[in-house]
Amino acid sequence: MERFILEILAFLLIIYLLKQIWSDRVKLIMGQAVIGINVFACFVYIYGLMYQSMPLALVVPKVFLHGIVAIIIHTLFTLDTKKDE
Repeated sequence: MERFILEILAFLLIIYLLKQIWSDRVKLIMGQAVIGINVFACFVYIYGLMYQSMPLALVVPKVFLHGIVAIIIHTLFTLDTKKDE
């Protein structure tokens, strides 16, 4: 129970800090970081497939998931910037 309370407090602290520093520039940087991490994850899984450390059945869904997330985030940022213009 004590751990649950600490996790809730940490979550509330993170939300409070984000509300204090959140701006368009921070949003853009965070979005680009998420896109970059997902694209990097795709490359890591493909690398694992090429060197046969991961089977194809595990690589395909993971690359698909991370690729879709990167495309969705990029699309949301593109639509957001078009709306601002």
